[in-house]
Amino acid sequence: MNKALLAIPLLLVMLASTPAVNSNNYSNTHLPREAPAASTAGAFSFVSNFESGTLEGWSIVQGTAIVTTKVNYFGEPSLASKAQNGKVQIDIANKNFVTGDSFISFQVVINAQKGNGFFGLYTLQANPVAVVGVSDGYVYAGTSPTNAVKIESVPLSSAYPNGWVYIAANVYDASTPSSPNAGWVMQVFVDRTDQVAATVNVPYASSYSGAIIETLSGTVYYTNIVVSTYEIPIYIAGYNNMEGYGQGSGLLVNLLPAFYNLTAEMKLNSWSTPQNGILSFQINAMNYYGTTTSSCVGFFQLGVDLNPNSYISPWYVPGKNCFAYYFLPSQNPAVEPGFYSPPGTLLILSIVYYPSQNQITFTIKDLNTSAVYTASIPYDGTAFYGSYTQLEFQPCCNTSPIQDYKINAELYSMQITTLLGNQEFLNASYMLPFTLDAPPSWDFTYYQNSTYGYTQISQ
Repeated sequence: MNKALLAIPLLLVMLASTPAVNSNNYSNTHLPREAPAASTAGAFSFVSNFESGTLEGWSIVQGTAIVTTKVNYFGEPSLASKAQNGKVQIDIANKNFVTGDSFISFQVVINAQKGNGFFGLYTLQANPVAVVGVSDGYVYAGTSPTNAVKIESVPLSSAYPNGWVYIAANVYDASTPSSPNAGWVMQVFVDRTDQVAATVNVPYASSYSGAIIETLSGTVYYTNIVVSTYEIPIYIAGYNNMEGYGQGSGLLVNLLPAFYNLTAEMKLNSWSTPQNGILSFQINAMNYYGTTTSSCVGFFQLGVDLNPNSYISPWYVPGKNCFAYYFLPSQNPAVEPGFYSPPGTLLILSIVYYPSQNQITFTIKDLNTSAVYTASIPYDGTAFYGSYTQLEFQPCCNTSPIQDYKINAELYSMQITTLLGNQEFLNASYMLPFTLDAPPSWDFTYYQNSTYGYTQISQ
């Protein structure tokens, strides 16, 4: 992902002893902050990362399956599925599934070093209709494990832990007016979401009822599972939004009531990073178009880069592109460390739409240093309808292993103010976890208590 040169028109206000900065005579460079794809027709999302230590909606049809931490994915538990006595181990899940949609997307990570296993969609009587899997060092895909075709070798050089393979798929009706009989296909993505590894025909996928796990032999481990009508592979090279909560990047389930104000409290207890501009923590608000369409238009972000030596670089994304505009007078934010803010920093973040003024204002208040960073942009679009949070890593430009990046942080009191003036907290029913592939050196919790929170498990 190439860096792009941007002219930065922004208003900057610094309080206390921090001097004001003339913002009219400089430009910044940084990586794009990407917007997810979206769909709301018949929307649903099923998420299973086994953090609760339970089967999380999975039912055992045949054989033995348990949740374990002995074989874990970046410290996260996995489902250990064991085939015994020549019998296939089968698990199914259909909680909250909406059937009859014309587009389904899913992701899974599989560790099949000691067996052969598959994951995908099934119809009645647990009959698979679209599956991906790993067997004997190769990735397969097809209508069922017995009809799957070999796609490619398991990647040897990967961002994922040794033994684990990340696989994602888009399953949809490819028929068009010009090709009315194209039928259902499955695009398969291996180890990355910007490049299709293979496209296979899955003619019976329209009858999906839920998700299925089938282990043909040995013991296979599964986790980081998402099945959704929200498009997960989004064809963006090098993009990795890492940990997040909300409805975005694979999890759009419903629209929020129209709102104009998104606020959250962010506590940065401690962080250790070897490089500027690689790891960031942020909140996101999207207007109607940004919520329902795969586009950088109508996609507004506010966050901070977590830089070395307790420095932060605040930034925002203005909804017309996915590039970060920085609150600092630097020609190169990837080198400029930003502003010192000691461990235990408490930040108040807000993205506010002022309809009467036709503008959106981004504000970050640092309660430790009394600094305030604010910028306003002209805007005449709709109110906001969606939100999520993000801990984002830039894999394209880091020069150190991801395990060298450490963070202990919290995000809580996240709330919206509707156009009717009602204040609503975004609770656990809305804030679903997605893209759970952070290393155990990252420890952070979302929201005010264990009910609303998510804590990374480290082994």
